[in-house]
Amino acid sequence: MHTNFLRTTFPYGLFMGIGFCFYTTIMWLTHLDSTYLKTGQYLDMLIVLWPVAIIFWAIRNENQQYRVTLAQRIGIALWVGMISYLIYQPYLYAYHNFINPDWFSYVLDLKKTELEAAGEPAAKITSTLQEMTQNNHRQNVVFKLSTLVPSVLILPTLIALVSLVFIRRKVN
Repeated sequence: MHTNFLRTTFPYGLFMGIGFCFYTTIMWLTHLDSTYLKTGQYLDMLIVLWPVAIIFWAIRNENQQYRVTLAQRIGIALWVGMISYLIYQPYLYAYHNFINPDWFSYVLDLKKTELEAAGEPAAKITSTLQEMTQNNHRQNVVFKLSTLVPSVLILPTLIALVSLVFIRRKVN
């Protein structure tokens, strides 16, 4: 059993975390997280492919060296996810609190525009925006824990399981 994957896959987690930081910075600099939020939402959906690609890459490279078991695949994915999380979460904290502290007002503006376009009554628009604001404040309290579970446990584990279908060791 090969257990050296913690050292060999560390750069993948580093690369994934820095990639998320770069993505967030580009979204901010191009105003895709504010002025062009509607377009930015589509890119936010595509960014889900980033961890899939990086974790697949890490598993594939390890699988070329030796036959990676299911437990090792999950271990690789969790390790890459944890390293990425340890890089990206401090950056997100700085981004939301110092770099772009008004980010949520843009989200509220977009939602208000959508509700107005749908012909919703003013009272419903106001209550929806207040509810979103309250939810955002509540999420900030448990933000680190609420992102830890999906970012480090759930998504990497699912990606590792899906890798079983796509990444196999060739038998000679």
